[in-house]
Amino acid sequence: MGVLDLYRLDGHVGIVTGAGWGLGADFAVALAEAGADVVLAARRADRLVTTAAAVEAAGRRALVVLADVADPDQCGVLAAVLGEVDEGFRYVQVRLGPARMAHVMWWLGAAVRAHETALDYVTSRSVFGRSLGDHGLAQHLIAENEIDLAATRALLDVARAALDGGSLAAQETSIAKTFGAEAIGRIVDRAAQLCGGLGVSADLPVARIAREVRPFRVYDGPSEVHRFAIANRAVKAERQRLGA
Repeated sequence: MGVLDLYRLDGHVGIVTGAGWGLGADFAVALAEAGADVVLAARRADRLVTTAAAVEAAGRRALVVLADVADPDQCGVLAAVLGEVDEGFRYVQVRLGPARMAHVMWWLGAAVRAHETALDYVTSRSVFGRSLGDHGLAQHLIAENEIDLAATRALLDVARAALDGGSLAAQETSIAKTFGAEAIGRIVDRAAQLCGGLGVSADLPVARIAREVRPFRVYDGPSEVHRFAIANRAVKAERQRLGA
């Protein structure tokens, strides 16, 4: 690789990986607002070169800063562009759908764990002379969980098929993410209710899962923003159909 132009990062850079400059991270990826450039920044050029080699080995293109930034005050000033200038927004958009679906799958697995924990509890817990799982109100919660689990899996399949077909699947992934995030929260909440006091204690994993899945309705796009986008796409598609 030859010597490449250096890029200056102005303004505030938000790092949302949980790493941060002072916590031992080798590099951070930032999306620059001006021109939406994808920027790969590192304190030390050798780390940047190593990272770039791994990126290129995977068939991608990385631009490298051939300088050693030893002074912490210079961190975030010198950086290299990852990919093509002015293409950052497009790169991010391509990854949004698959990333959202990966998160739906992860938290769906956590919801399954909570539901299975609740099922184990209600089948072993005796209330008023019979198993808690034989009582109508408990059965209603169990059935609702089974429905939400099946519906989330079905929407995931629809989104997966669209992505596999080469589409950005913006509508399909938005629908799956919005429904999935809310359904997962409902499943875990019902599981906690079925487990009673144990469901909100540290004795079972349900309470911890409930805390972890709640933010999913916020990150990867809040449910309200996805609903706005879903409706806009539907209206736009109808206008195009009518030739308006």
